[in-house]
Amino acid sequence: MRSTDIVVGSLVLFIIAACEAAAPPDGIVPEAVGRLEDASIREASGLARSHRQPGILWIINDNGAKEIVHAIDHTGARLGEFDLKKSRNKDWEDLASVNLDGKPYLMIADIGDNLAKRNRRTLYFVEEPAPRKKGEEKLSWQVSYAYPDGPRDSEAAAIDIENSRALILSKRDIPPRLYEVPLRAGTDEVLTATSLGTINSLYQPTRRDVALAPKIKDWFWQPVGMDISEDNLAAVILTYRAVYYYQRQPGQDWLEALNTKPARISLGNFKNAESVAFGDNKRSVFVTGENKHSRLLRIDLNEPEVESVTVMSFNVQNLFDNIDDPGKDDKAYLPLAAKQTEAHIAACNEIEVDSWRDECLNLDWSDAAIDHKLDVLAATIRQTNGGSGADIIAMQEVENASILDRLRTEKLADLGYQPAILVEGTDIRGIDVAILSKLPLANEPQLHPLALPDFPEREGDTRGVLQATFVLPDDSLLTAFSVHFPAPYHPTQMRIAAYEHLISLLDALPDDHHAFAAGDFNTTSEEDEREGLLDTFARPHWTLAHDVGCDDCDGSYFYHTDSRWSFLDMIFFSPARGEKTTAQIRGDSVRIANGFPPQVSENGTPERFRSEKGTGVSDHWPMIATIELTEKQ
Repeated sequence: MRSTDIVVGSLVLFIIAACEAAAPPDGIVPEAVGRLEDASIREASGLARSHRQPGILWIINDNGAKEIVHAIDHTGARLGEFDLKKSRNKDWEDLASVNLDGKPYLMIADIGDNLAKRNRRTLYFVEEPAPRKKGEEKLSWQVSYAYPDGPRDSEAAAIDIENSRALILSKRDIPPRLYEVPLRAGTDEVLTATSLGTINSLYQPTRRDVALAPKIKDWFWQPVGMDISEDNLAAVILTYRAVYYYQRQPGQDWLEALNTKPARISLGNFKNAESVAFGDNKRSVFVTGENKHSRLLRIDLNEPEVESVTVMSFNVQNLFDNIDDPGKDDKAYLPLAAKQTEAHIAACNEIEVDSWRDECLNLDWSDAAIDHKLDVLAATIRQTNGGSGADIIAMQEVENASILDRLRTEKLADLGYQPAILVEGTDIRGIDVAILSKLPLANEPQLHPLALPDFPEREGDTRGVLQATFVLPDDSLLTAFSVHFPAPYHPTQMRIAAYEHLISLLDALPDDHHAFAAGDFNTTSEEDEREGLLDTFARPHWTLAHDVGCDDCDGSYFYHTDSRWSFLDMIFFSPARGEKTTAQIRGDSVRIANGFPPQVSENGTPERFRSEKGTGVSDHWPMIATIELTEKQ
């Protein structure tokens, strides 16, 4: 090779490294905690935490080595090894650990295939022993499989215990493909792995990257390791240059979770990274590589203490899809072509309110109308946090999780929102309360129906309270209540029942939960002046955002009949009941989010969405507030 080629190649490599190795999030930098003491570990291709004893990592060598599994501590010091009998190291490439039926097991993934010629790959399972100087262990079982789309090279495997499956990530596909294989086969036959889809969240190489890689021997984008945390809610994927960290919502599929935006931690000048595993908790990750006495890196994923969480309350005004759902009175929100039947026309003509009857008959809720509705909702949300949106959005008048996920994935995909949170209620129109959040869920959301024993005939026109608890980066908990109280034309006593219902849910929370309630409380200024609802049922239990800020705000909703503003949309906050924490709504953060021009009518009031004219957003303006969470020193 000419010297000029070397210089050019080195320069291009430097540029690639600079582009791909962006600064790690929140200053996270891997720490070298030691080296692999055992000289026989020359090509560490797989790493796994011990489920039997804290402080231990298991490690394997690549192809050509003996069928030996080594034990090390968290500094790389040698603790022992065992020989796995009745197995064969054709190309051991990853290692995983799991508890099954109360016993700890290791899974050795013989999945490497550099030339993509092998029709059979094997996962070996062995009950995890205690580390000892030397020993032999009997194979517990094995699962052999083939790929449905032909042989391929893989070096990354992890265990999804919730679904009793191994996840295998291909190495050389662009983008890499994710496959699943059951943990137990039930047969000695070769199974066919299931192709789940592609992982698009990793760095995607350019044509130049691919063309240059053989010349400079650097395929930096290829995945070479993977692990899933013990609680099955976090994952890491290792490439030659970086660790990608993912979080999964309860109930979310791993394919979707691994296609969300990860936190990327650069490995800096570390060479030949091949093995990754969580430590004794999901906040620590270990990495090592294919060199004799390779360095052992530890990555501490404990993010800095959270300082604030931004909350938005947003009544999105009839966010419907255009599919007729059985059991829902959603007939107004269909394409015009679907409204020409005699049955539909007859049903619409029974509606007494003129504007509602006209909407039922003539509104064309077409695909284009929905797309425009999603566009303007997204633009409204992006007003917050410099275009990145609130951390949590409590929403009202959403038909189902599917239409809300369209907003999230089609219009807000770059903002990091997790899958929509919506539990179907019994409102006869099918409009529900919902939540979009960037924070991970601590447990399954719950919908608490509103019981109205004094008004049983009106319960079909009410929504329950949606409760969801989120894990903050410091592992503290924040419970959100998304509410949509009975409309003002219902008796005041129904809203009193809703306030009392919300108070009971707050009182039932553990003392260490911060909590907020946000949504459409449907309490008009006239009713509050007359009945004192907020003084009686809100302020004794919560801090109201517009009490501490928003001094120049008129309200979130305007009644044209009496020309009065009301804060129908509000945010309440209650801090954790403890001595070590303080939390509050920051007064200067509270505002009405109405800076997107289509939100505002010619009269300066909320402009409802009108699909036939292509104008407006919602007849409600969102409220914004930032909750500051600090810890006493």
